[in-house]
Amino acid sequence: MRWYRISERADKLRPLNFIIGGRGIGKTYGTMDYLLHKGQPFIYLRNKDTQLAECSTDFGNPFKRWNRDHEKDIRILTERKHSIIYDCTDPDDKKPIGYAVALSTFENLRGVDLSDVQYVLFDEFVEKEKLKFQQFETFANFYETVNRNRELLGEKPLQVIFLSNAQKLGNEILAGYGVIPIIEQMMKKGREEYQDRLLYVNLPRSEVSEAKRETVNYKLTEGTQYYQEAIDNYFAHDSFADIKKLPVNEYTPVVRIDDIYIWKHKSTGRLYCCRSASNRIPEFTSRDSLSPFLRRYGMQMRVMLADGKMDFSEFLIKSKILDLLK
Repeated sequence: MRWYRISERADKLRPLNFIIGGRGIGKTYGTMDYLLHKGQPFIYLRNKDTQLAECSTDFGNPFKRWNRDHEKDIRILTERKHSIIYDCTDPDDKKPIGYAVALSTFENLRGVDLSDVQYVLFDEFVEKEKLKFQQFETFANFYETVNRNRELLGEKPLQVIFLSNAQKLGNEILAGYGVIPIIEQMMKKGREEYQDRLLYVNLPRSEVSEAKRETVNYKLTEGTQYYQEAIDNYFAHDSFADIKKLPVNEYTPVVRIDDIYIWKHKSTGRLYCCRSASNRIPEFTSRDSLSPFLRRYGMQMRVMLADGKMDFSEFLIKSKILDLLK
């Protein structure tokens, strides 16, 4: 049985790499193995400081399985306000091999020199619950701090490997880097890989997932959202039923919020949210005028949404509207 090995895709990797696959297929293990064998400094990144703190314990050590298989003792040790990844195999000569960081608190470290870091492993970057900080903006600042001016000096850019299960497509980093429409198209066409000059996206199918179908937990949960996410690598918590391209000449423009235009069907009254522009309609922004927008249109849109009378031209627009109406 073949576990996921990112080393087999090393020649496809780009500055930003998104690996989104089923549960327990070896994404984290394979990436750790790849980076540890490279022998170059890397950052192990999580979203929250509470997650990083747990990783610094024997109970939550993410290198535990790798250590057992390789007779090593790799640990994350907290030192003041930062954490170091050490090879503690020889207790009398522990060697630093990288750093561990929580994205939520990285701003406290933005002045540090991390020019020795070549790679970042961002583990479980997609969270089901909304984070209490701006994930994309914070990550973009993180990347700028670590990458610094290496590209201006003729050096290779920092390489980031984002890992996640197929939990939630409406993620700030996926949206910020334009990956959501790429994944939408990949899913529609049944493609596992996408690659351009800056991005690599992999939605791997796995022998491990196929084998897991016959195990107790997944036999008993077949047909559930949990099963679809864990085994089928499908964003089961997201609905794509109301994502469609519709002719706006059958609609009347109602309002604009940021770069989203909301139209109303001339006969059925259904709402359609898209990027097709129109003039002479009320305009609002989520940054400066969200409250008046919600007072004027929020209740109606929530009712229409609950009644299944709203359509969206793309998933990113749906995700933004749902966030605004919360």
